[in-house]
Amino acid sequence: MSWLQNQVNQNPEKLFIQFGDNQFSYLDIAEMVQTYSRSLLRENIQPQDRILIYLPSGVELIEIILACFEIGAVAAPISPKLTEGERNVIIDKIQPKLIITNWNQKLPDFPSPIPVSCIEELPNASSGCSVIKNDYIYNSDDITAIILTSGTTGIPKAVQLTYGNFEASCNNWNEFLQFQSNDQFLCCLPLHHIGGLAVMLRALMFGFSVNLVSTFEAKLVLDTIIKYPVSIISLVPTMLKRILDLEGGLKAIKSLRWILLGGGPSPEYLLDLCIKEKLNIVKVYGMSETCSGTVGLKLLDEPQNKLYAGRPFNGAKIWTENNELYISGPMVMKGYVGEAATNGHHNSHDLGQVDNGNLVFLDIRRKDLIITGGENVNPLEVEEALLQIEGITDAAVIGVEDVEWGEKVVAYIVNSEFGIRNSEFRMKLKGRISDFKIPKEFIQVSSIPRNELGKIVYEKLREHQD
Repeated sequence: MSWLQNQVNQNPEKLFIQFGDNQFSYLDIAEMVQTYSRSLLRENIQPQDRILIYLPSGVELIEIILACFEIGAVAAPISPKLTEGERNVIIDKIQPKLIITNWNQKLPDFPSPIPVSCIEELPNASSGCSVIKNDYIYNSDDITAIILTSGTTGIPKAVQLTYGNFEASCNNWNEFLQFQSNDQFLCCLPLHHIGGLAVMLRALMFGFSVNLVSTFEAKLVLDTIIKYPVSIISLVPTMLKRILDLEGGLKAIKSLRWILLGGGPSPEYLLDLCIKEKLNIVKVYGMSETCSGTVGLKLLDEPQNKLYAGRPFNGAKIWTENNELYISGPMVMKGYVGEAATNGHHNSHDLGQVDNGNLVFLDIRRKDLIITGGENVNPLEVEEALLQIEGITDAAVIGVEDVEWGEKVVAYIVNSEFGIRNSEFRMKLKGRISDFKIPKEFIQVSSIPRNELGKIVYEKLREHQD
């Protein structure tokens, strides 16, 4: 029995998804999932066939993903914001049997050998006189989804996740947070990203509801928290800061039972604010390859460990080799598409340490370190120092090849106080960070390029330098 069928049997009329003012029970979703499942079977989709889903975050995307789950097909949702070139590279890599999109998204330049179906037409395809039987039986080792890594530094990789991966991850999160049947989890992360999809599957397994916001806008998220009985939210640090900067933002965030904070390092000043205001922050470390977070820390329980990522969940083992963090456990992906299986082990390529208390300290990816004049510079440290300067609302730091220094530190900043000279920024950084870490160049921009998760897209900054 599938996770969806189990909830329908137990709580058919219970709220599953709140989407704006529209409500969908488990039964509502199940009826559409069955319709789409029949359509896919009529398209001769077999277990483990790959379905590329090119739809915006919304209820229809959830229904199509769950329809794939019902018949054992592999759901591969991708962002509709990808460029034509990016999309075609991914399609070529995944080699789907079918592409599902909608009338608005359908483009004439999809690779021609691959059939394309529009979701508006799928219900018609499910009708007919012949009986279509779904014989698929769940197998924990079967691949159920292909999720793309966030791709902030290049072409994203295609991560293959199994039913067993999702089950292990969801169970770990339930053990850590103790989900309640009346919880409402506000999901403002994209559903084609592991952070969004994992929220849906946790709700499906444990019977709480999801308030779905299709795209992150700080004011919209704030209004949603105020209007609806939201108890849990998952954010990246940039998102949290933007909500807290709004009038009423702190009060709204304080009302939540849990605030999951992941997707990148959290600035110390932000963590200090959360501790001071007694916000129920759960620091999270994980990735697509580990089926979402696999390390956690409840900030108010141990504020003295605020700079640590947390401790591994049950079944997860983390160790270091050459200062890089390795992760093993039942939540670790089966492997990347087109590459060898991982056998439950993954090299994160993040630098870090694990102390005697099993606390994980996360540093930075080795390739992101800037080596200038023989000194190592962590760009995240410089970014945090910049963000504490009055007037700087956003910042990103990269290393640029330089004849004299090997690499020079370059800062891109969004500055709300016009007329400030670069020399003044240097003076304001003195005493905050060592002199060799102070950027040699400051470039003032109107915005820092970020992806849908709010992560800085450093590759675009490097392209700016070329």
